[in-house]
Amino acid sequence: MCIDSSQEILDRLHEKISRIIDNNYIVYTYKNTEEALMHSFENIANGNNILMTISSYNFSTKADERFLIDFYKHSPYTKNILFSDNLNTQIIANIINESSIYRIIPKDLDIYDFELMILDTIKVHDQERRLREYQNILEDAVNKRTRELKDINVKLQVLATTDSLTGIKNRRSFFDACEPMMPYCKREKKPFGFLMIDIDHFKNINDTYGHSVGDEAIKLIAHTLSTIVRKSDILGRIGGEEFAVALPNTKEDGVLLVANKIRLAIENLIFTDSSNKQIELRVSVGASMLKQSDEDIDDLRNRADEALYLAKNNGRNQVRVV
Repeated sequence: MCIDSSQEILDRLHEKISRIIDNNYIVYTYKNTEEALMHSFENIANGNNILMTISSYNFSTKADERFLIDFYKHSPYTKNILFSDNLNTQIIANIINESSIYRIIPKDLDIYDFELMILDTIKVHDQERRLREYQNILEDAVNKRTRELKDINVKLQVLATTDSLTGIKNRRSFFDACEPMMPYCKREKKPFGFLMIDIDHFKNINDTYGHSVGDEAIKLIAHTLSTIVRKSDILGRIGGEEFAVALPNTKEDGVLLVANKIRLAIENLIFTDSSNKQIELRVSVGASMLKQSDEDIDDLRNRADEALYLAKNNGRNQVRVV
């Protein structure tokens, strides 16, 4: 884009530039900045890159003075070349502060090696364009890899915290989630209940019907438990056929209510093997409540284990509390 109020200068610029560029470039000349700006926006909107502007600051209006500043907002990579005539320090400062100047050259095109400057500008512009394209490729690759790593980390986190068979918390994740609950409930003197749940005669199910049926039984019970407990409760599978539930802010009668609800829900499940033979599922449940003397979650769990032992030794399919 060549902008100058002199038609003679524009004709000479068009002639000189046209002799050295190939068919990939088109030379446009303008006698006013308004036309140049509007046409440049059309070219940009059509996906064309503007390699360079060559202009004189021999215009009179404020719009003329702001031409490069307004143009830069839409085409920041264009090389802007100014004729040194009519330039002053203030004009240069305004342009540099709000846009860019690639070169300032004399207007005497016979003395200045104009053709070499044009070729050099084309070379620099193409190098910078290829560099930006390469940077975009690298950024896309980095962003893609970052997303992949984020997805992998999420999957690893799920694998590290989830029981692969049932989809509920595994042993480590369950106790990690319980740890901050206990000191909070002690400090605020809030009730905190704990349940240990064990499938009755599970070994017989495995021995009689096979481990795949046993796995299905575990999955069904885990699903049933997850439909009973609240969102604020913590549910996990902590052993082969053993589950645990932590019930923060729940009094003893509420804990026992949940325990019996679990026991009855399991007792009423309809579970069959591949031949459609019904298999009875029962669970024993041990319950305990937080005491101020408890030092960690193990104290609470150990009492629930004692209660579970009592339930097992007294006929199974029942709830006991210690």
